[in-house]
Amino acid sequence: MRHLLRIADLDRHELRFLLDRADHFKARPLAAPGLLRRRTVLMYCTRPCARIRVPIETAVSRLGGTPLHAAPGRGRPGHAGRLGEPSQMIGAYTALVVLQICDDAEAVRFARAAHVPVLNALTDAHHPLQTLADLMTLREHLGDLRGRKLACVGPASNVTHSLIEAVALTGLTLAVAAPENEGPDPAVLARAEEAASGGGKVIVTPDPYEAVKEADAVCTGAWPVSAAATAALIPYRVTADLLSAAGPDPIFLHHLPLRRGAEVEAAVVDGPASRVLAQAGNLLPAAQAVMEALLTNRLAASR
Repeated sequence: MRHLLRIADLDRHELRFLLDRADHFKARPLAAPGLLRRRTVLMYCTRPCARIRVPIETAVSRLGGTPLHAAPGRGRPGHAGRLGEPSQMIGAYTALVVLQICDDAEAVRFARAAHVPVLNALTDAHHPLQTLADLMTLREHLGDLRGRKLACVGPASNVTHSLIEAVALTGLTLAVAAPENEGPDPAVLARAEEAASGGGKVIVTPDPYEAVKEADAVCTGAWPVSAAATAALIPYRVTADLLSAAGPDPIFLHHLPLRRGAEVEAAVVDGPASRVLAQAGNLLPAAQAVMEALLTNRLAASR
């Protein structure tokens, strides 16, 4: 039995397999309608997010299952992981658990105690499902990712960390432009460097123009909503001028939700370079691919 809590749980063959299966489900949305027939998938949410919930619910439905929701008040997955019984008990009712919580350590404890596969759909430090959708979108528009460059501009996030882990598996160059003290977790960077023997490179710089130089794609995410934070981050706004400093015909990605005029200009997100809607839509086939792989033990077979 396998879980997917972070991109580093995969090797390069498994990642390629998931992306290929996601492409398959995008072309054939009802390719496995009986996989979850008369079975349920539990979405355990202490950090609910509609943009994640909707594609996951739809993925479960397309695979023939029924999504259930648990949003406990005082109960937390961490307690389940430490005590063991609640995580194990869930396996008697459901085929798979999808977590949307804050603490990554709690997700790990929960998965260790669970008797069914666990998918991390969103935690503070990692976002493997969003990253699969991002890589899927990049492949659709750029082809083979080896030797390609993606620039992430703005404060590092859970998606940044998952993209960093994907670098060694794809041969992608990732340039992260972030303010001082808002860059990627050094531990994530260190692990990525150790795993980078297969190619790929991570560059961290405070200069957004240096990051986007020769980039094939530029991405950003939502900024903090306070006026002070927005003012401090203005140099990291993705503008038409910043995008023009990238490589020829770059594409633009955003992990949503977005605020036009904050982290990105309307002219960029609504312009011809934007692939934001395709990127958001790819969460659905990516979720189908991961669920299928976890439920059928096909990850190990893909090596």
